[in-house]
Amino acid sequence: MLILGNMQPDYSQIDSQEKAQALYAKKELVKLHLMPLDWGGQDVAMNIIYVPEFVLEEKSRIDGMIEELLAAGNNLGYSASPEYKGNSFIASKLVIKVSGDRDLEGTIEIW
Repeated sequence: MLILGNMQPDYSQIDSQEKAQALYAKKELVKLHLMPLDWGGQDVAMNIIYVPEFVLEEKSRIDGMIEELLAAGNNLGYSASPEYKGNSFIASKLVIKVSGDRDLEGTIEIW
């Protein structure tokens, strides 16, 4: 991982799951479940991305707001879709969409 002058990380060289897992092992990245385990998501590779810790915190905040909508009786569909730059294995952004009784969309800019 490279840190640019403005302290923005550059994950363009992290182009494999092995490299991402190495940063995870060094605690430079955390594991994020696209579909939360509490909502029926599974702890499998296709539901996991590796991201800086602030992304996990922001997604948890957004998911908490969605849980409040569900608790209020709203019927909702949910998706969390990573977007990538080049060959990087680290998502550059995470787009969260909610549809149904309420339509919402939020984007977490990662790098």
